[in-house]
Amino acid sequence: MKIPIRNLFYLLSYVWDVDWEMEWSAIEANKSGDALNLLTRILTISTDRIIRRGLDRGYKDVSEEMYGVRGRIDIANTIKRNGFANTRLTCNYEELDYSVLHNQIIKTTLVNLSHVNGLDKGLREEVLDLVHRLKDIEPMELNQNVFSKVRFHSNIRGYRLPISVCKMIYDQLLPSENAGRYEFVNMTDEKLFRIFEKFIFNFYKMHLDHTIYTHIKKERLGWQETDFEGGIEDFLPTMETDVSLSNATSKLVVECKFYESAIQSRSMGDLNIKGTFISNHLYQLFAYIKNLEIKDKSILSGLLVYPENGEKVDANYNMQGHKVSIKTINLDLTPQEINDQMLACLIPFQKLAIN
Repeated sequence: MKIPIRNLFYLLSYVWDVDWEMEWSAIEANKSGDALNLLTRILTISTDRIIRRGLDRGYKDVSEEMYGVRGRIDIANTIKRNGFANTRLTCNYEELDYSVLHNQIIKTTLVNLSHVNGLDKGLREEVLDLVHRLKDIEPMELNQNVFSKVRFHSNIRGYRLPISVCKMIYDQLLPSENAGRYEFVNMTDEKLFRIFEKFIFNFYKMHLDHTIYTHIKKERLGWQETDFEGGIEDFLPTMETDVSLSNATSKLVVECKFYESAIQSRSMGDLNIKGTFISNHLYQLFAYIKNLEIKDKSILSGLLVYPENGEKVDANYNMQGHKVSIKTINLDLTPQEINDQMLACLIPFQKLAIN
């Protein structure tokens, strides 16, 4: 399933917690063509801003043999190098340096992008210019763990966007058959699903005051009134909602699914016949509601949300006293229309929440 480039940035703006309207005119996502050039454009613009405002620096440990004293004398290494004989001392001290982790991640990602096949020529020139402007920063070896080590605080809040982009680019780059070159692979449905899921959660979190709910969270559930009575091991799966919206009287469980269609088809000979809603998704949602029902005195409802792929779904049911809706979101529309659809998904539950 594909998401238009303009709307991919709209979804990512919620995932990364940035103001898409403010960034839109600068990034010109409509002109980006594909995900590689979109992400590169976001990275070059956000990096340029950081450089103009002033790169962050941090203290770096330095060990140096010198005449005189700076910082703390390293007695062991001075003796080992016979420093006392030639009056040269080994000193350990701290020095402000631009090669802090978040700068190194950006520099290395830009270096890698300069060797990626398929990058727009103009963007490649911008990337190379930024690499030159970051000449004082040492590149590093990137891996999955590096990104989680970045600790954002008020002084480097401007780094959140470019570091998020660097992580996504890193995930999509593979070595090319040509030595020293890279290929940007298309985002898998699994990656797009994670974006869609985080978008749903962060959208409702950001627009909570436009709903009748007061709290939002992912909620881990236990199997209620269930005891393990023997066997090799307890293999009951864990349960965690994608989104739980609640107020003083009601709770709405929202599950996000990224499928080609909300409706599963069945085959009869050479014919593909449309069947029913995907049963496992509905069973999962209902299992969450029924387990919550045992311990939670709120009015409980459920919502299944899919991206729309040529077939609009807007179905509402009352299942054993619980209102359940199945909706699709058309990601081909404008961001404002997607915004309106997201809020409209909650309309069937408003009366329940107020009563």
